[in-house]
Amino acid sequence: MTRHAVLLVDDEKNVLNALERSLRKLPITLMTATSGAEGLKLLSAREVSLVVSDYRMPNMDGITFLKQVNERHPHTLTIMLTGQAEMSVAMQAINEAGVYKFILKPWNDEDLRITLVRALESIDLADERDRLLRKVQRRDTILGELERKYPGITKLDRDEEGYLRLEG
Repeated sequence: MTRHAVLLVDDEKNVLNALERSLRKLPITLMTATSGAEGLKLLSAREVSLVVSDYRMPNMDGITFLKQVNERHPHTLTIMLTGQAEMSVAMQAINEAGVYKFILKPWNDEDLRITLVRALESIDLADERDRLLRKVQRRDTILGELERKYPGITKLDRDEEGYLRLEG
């Protein structure tokens, strides 16, 4: 897992401290904010892979905050931390803010770490997929140029077992 930056947003400082204690052994850079506005300010200053936000916060609730994160930073994965297991909140967060996962308060430290590690691994896998796709596209471009310059060069003749047949 590459080193990722993770932003934790909760209006309760003791919750942020508990989250930090739970996650301190992970190979990540942790940042904290006590409001959605502060979180957005941090996101505009630094690239962040994952945002974990509380649902109930004054001035800007978690859904509103994560919706703005999703609009401004679409490649940032988001997780909602909530003390209520209401289905309507979950559906709204998924539909409006593209939330990846929910973590219920009080959380289990091991489950929290596993959830974050899996989320960050999914980011790494998507990055690797995109890197490989770009590599294939560059090779396709080169092959297309070669085919235009030397018609037939990219046509391969294979035998019934799939091996290349060389004519000579």
